[in-house]
Amino acid sequence: MKFLVYLPLLAGALLLGWQLLPNPPDDADARGRMATNSATSVTATLPANLQRSNGNTAPVAMPESLRGTEVDGQLQVDADGNLLITDQLRNLFDYYLSANGEETPEQTQTRIRQQLTSKLDEPARGQALAIFEHYLSYLQAVAKLEQDFPVLDDLDALWAREEAVQRLRASLFSAQVHQAFFAGEEAYNRFTLERLAINRNPDLDPAQRAADIEALRENLPAEMQGLLVPQLHQDLRRETQALNEQNAAPEQIRDLRLNLVGPEATARLEALDQQRADWQQRVSEFSRERESILQQPGVAPQDKQAAIDALLQERFAPNEQLRIASQNKR
Repeated sequence: MKFLVYLPLLAGALLLGWQLLPNPPDDADARGRMATNSATSVTATLPANLQRSNGNTAPVAMPESLRGTEVDGQLQVDADGNLLITDQLRNLFDYYLSANGEETPEQTQTRIRQQLTSKLDEPARGQALAIFEHYLSYLQAVAKLEQDFPVLDDLDALWAREEAVQRLRASLFSAQVHQAFFAGEEAYNRFTLERLAINRNPDLDPAQRAADIEALRENLPAEMQGLLVPQLHQDLRRETQALNEQNAAPEQIRDLRLNLVGPEATARLEALDQQRADWQQRVSEFSRERESILQQPGVAPQDKQAAIDALLQERFAPNEQLRIASQNKR
């Protein structure tokens, strides 16, 4: 499961989408001025697709990949007109930055600045624009950091990378922003690395590994478990599909499930697999007998249909009959 090894450091530098915003000061007056000096120590050069523009280039038509799509992310303010710092703002940046390569960096950055300017009033407008500059500085710093941490399938190196990214975030962003935007990602990364350590422990058999991983997950705070579960199931779907494409043995899929979602969820998934297999077998048998009825010579069409209806009622409950009827209409 090497995809679990390569944590979001690369994603931050190359996909431009899952890194963070800046520092909301404590008092309302300071929030309106959000200084950018927290990023002035960053000296690395932005990659070509992240170079800052001067903001004077007017965006052209929306990039092809964004046309017809709904903007991911919202701009939110509180009762006093101050910007609410949530992951929605980061999502908004990511949405537009995902079009890098389809248009120039100047056009993308101007588009974002114009969105913030047109949709927000002060003080939220100035806060959001300052956050965007912090965001670019953060991407710049991550790109530099990535050069120092090549991708290695080594647990100690992976921990070093993750800790370096977290130190970088802590140096650029307030604790509030750090928590709001990176808590889920960092919890997942820690869980992934700790799970990787369990999986690589030669002293554990598969059952012990699964139990230890389940305990690892259960010891997380409830809110962290809530953040992890969707990602784990997404990973499970992706890895299961990859194994199926490789005609993997059932034992490999079971080990994958045990490692990702634990023994209880694995048992539920196996029960669901069995239900689906049983259902498919019943449907296949019904289809064969239905086809046999339809092919009988010398039988009136209405009699054939009556025989099929009787077979359907014999083999399936009323709700299942509706499901069969729906499948036959496709």
